[in-house]
Amino acid sequence: MTSPVRHPALALLLGLFLAAQLGACSRDEPPAAENSVPAAAAQEAAAPAKPAEAPGGLDQKLGIYIDCYNDLDGRVHDSIRRYSSWIKDMQAGPTGKEAVVYGLYEIGPEQKLGNCRTQFGQAAGMSPALALDGAGKAYMEALDQLQPLVIEAHRYYDRENYKDDQFAQGKALHPRLKAAMESFMAASGKFSDAIELENDKRLEAQMQRLEKEEGRQLPYLHMATMHEAKLLIRMLGEESFPADQAATRLAAYEKITDELLAQLKAQPAEGMSAHNWSFFSQASEDFRKAAKERVRRVRDQVPYSTGEQMMLKPGSDWMVEGSPGKALKTYNTLVERSNNL
Repeated sequence: MTSPVRHPALALLLGLFLAAQLGACSRDEPPAAENSVPAAAAQEAAAPAKPAEAPGGLDQKLGIYIDCYNDLDGRVHDSIRRYSSWIKDMQAGPTGKEAVVYGLYEIGPEQKLGNCRTQFGQAAGMSPALALDGAGKAYMEALDQLQPLVIEAHRYYDRENYKDDQFAQGKALHPRLKAAMESFMAASGKFSDAIELENDKRLEAQMQRLEKEEGRQLPYLHMATMHEAKLLIRMLGEESFPADQAATRLAAYEKITDELLAQLKAQPAEGMSAHNWSFFSQASEDFRKAAKERVRRVRDQVPYSTGEQMMLKPGSDWMVEGSPGKALKTYNTLVERSNNL
């Protein structure tokens, strides 16, 4: 089993950029399209944005899938990485001679899984029917198979029972645990790709509508910034990529982000909205810096030092300048800040 890929978080999309009033932005408003949530514009502007014509329950369907993906997926991959970090050969499993035994993380409370299980069923019944529905069903089925095995393994290693049975239970559990992890990783990749496909289609329509109806105002700039950030992290999250293409993507992200920041400076929001936009602006700068570091390392073919190589593992890779882990961590923070607007 190869080391699990760390997937970027998905931004809330839900396709409706509604601001009840300029200078006001609330989580109670309908969330925004693609990689965004409702954005506040400036104080002086005029009419509120019009909602997009959403096809059936597409926005609500995608919102359910994305919320649950963000709640569950990262934690599951962290648990898989934790387990594979101390077992030298995932094919063979634990030998009982490991110098360090980390066990693995719990996935999360059963209530959260149960809620998502119910919500996935509801989403699948919403119109329009999508290939995404099948990917979501397979994802939840794979998670349901993995969850009880993770619980069993976590208790076993957390209680250090391996010190009493010479790893007998750990060795017996490994083949089933490994198979369930592999099934989940495959289902997770397909589900993430299916969500992104729908996101991209919805985003294109939303961006065209916003720019045509409102011009390059804050809602459009917010959406476009997150769109460029997503395109950029898709490249930077890989171990290798064409540096010239990455530089082009980075330049596009910087250009639209600078335009958004200039808009915020010219027409600042107020109250809690201003607070949230401040966090978002800082996150956009942090991602910009991390992206630049990543592009430079690949462009200049800078090898990792011995110390950096020791840190290139789950939990510490984000501290290595120019690493995929650092770029991804700052991107995920940007998504979190965007989703809180």
